[in-house]
Amino acid sequence: MKYFLIEMDEKNKNPYNINKNQVIDIRKLTRENLNSMPLWNIVEMDFPMEGFFPDVICSPFILLSEICMKTVMMYQPDVPYKGMKLWDKESGVNANYFLPILDEVDCMSDKTELNSVGNRIVKLVLDKEKIGTKVVFKIKGYDRKGIVGRMDFVESILRRDARGIKLEEILIE
Repeated sequence: MKYFLIEMDEKNKNPYNINKNQVIDIRKLTRENLNSMPLWNIVEMDFPMEGFFPDVICSPFILLSEICMKTVMMYQPDVPYKGMKLWDKESGVNANYFLPILDEVDCMSDKTELNSVGNRIVKLVLDKEKIGTKVVFKIKGYDRKGIVGRMDFVESILRRDARGIKLEEILIE
């Protein structure tokens, strides 16, 4: 089975300065602490002129559109999440998103290659056995913003016309 890194396409005029009102404490984004958050949160952002709301936002935390969140729930119904309303105070532009708490899987293979200094991954390779049955997850120890999706999940979000995402196939051992 193939896996893909799903990221936000930076070529679009995406929302930025998300969480500038510091409503979400990023350190507490765990399954254990999620219950202390309200069901819905209003998070301030800046929205550029002629802006675009992508279906996946990766910074400062993972946010998914309704299309993507429903698809995640089809494949992994045990993923906890909270609702987020992104809001630009100046223009009044807003959009609803969901903040899922995806599992971080320690699945990098020994065949993952680092640069000569050893601080950046040049070639990412995942160990299929360590992934197990996970369909959507984050890679533990991987500093690039994004999530990993199994091919059937990626096909599902693409069939639902997910927009503003960038896909990169990941090598599997």
